[in-house]
Amino acid sequence: MPSNLELWRNRFGSPFKEFAKLQSDFDRAFQDLTESRPNISGMKEFSPSCEITEDKNSYLLKFDIPGVAKENVKVELDRHMLTVTAERREEKKSDDKKTHYSEISYGSFVRSFTLPAQVDETKVLAKFEDGVLTVMLPKTETSQPKKISVN
Repeated sequence: MPSNLELWRNRFGSPFKEFAKLQSDFDRAFQDLTESRPNISGMKEFSPSCEITEDKNSYLLKFDIPGVAKENVKVELDRHMLTVTAERREEKKSDDKKTHYSEISYGSFVRSFTLPAQVDETKVLAKFEDGVLTVMLPKTETSQPKKISVN
C-alpha cells in the first residue's frame, strides 16, 4: 500500500518542488522590491524634503539632506534663479556584504526656484548643519512695507 507522500507525489508531484518554486518567486519579488531603479535619464536620484517660509524680512528655504557631505552641496544664484544641487553617495560595498533592504536613496538632487523680484541677491546666505541646508533670501529695502501718511 502506497504511503501518503507517494499518493501526494502521484497526484500533485513533489511537495518540495512547489516549495522551491515558491521560494524562487519570493526571492524574485524581494529582489525587485529592493533594487534601486534609475530614473528615465539613467541616473539615480533622491528627493529631499523642502520647506519654504517667509517673514517680513526674508524668505527661508530648508532642505533635509542627511548623509550628504558638505562638499557635495552646491547653491548657485543666476539672476533670479536659485539652484540647489546635492549628491548622496552610496558607500562602497565589500564583496561579502549584501544589502537585503534599504529605504535610503542615493544619487543626485537638483532643485531650482525662481526668486521673487524683491529678494536682495547680494545678501543671500546658505548654511549646512546637521544634515539641514538653510538658504536665507533677504528681502530688499524697497519691498518692506511702509506706512504712508494720509493728508
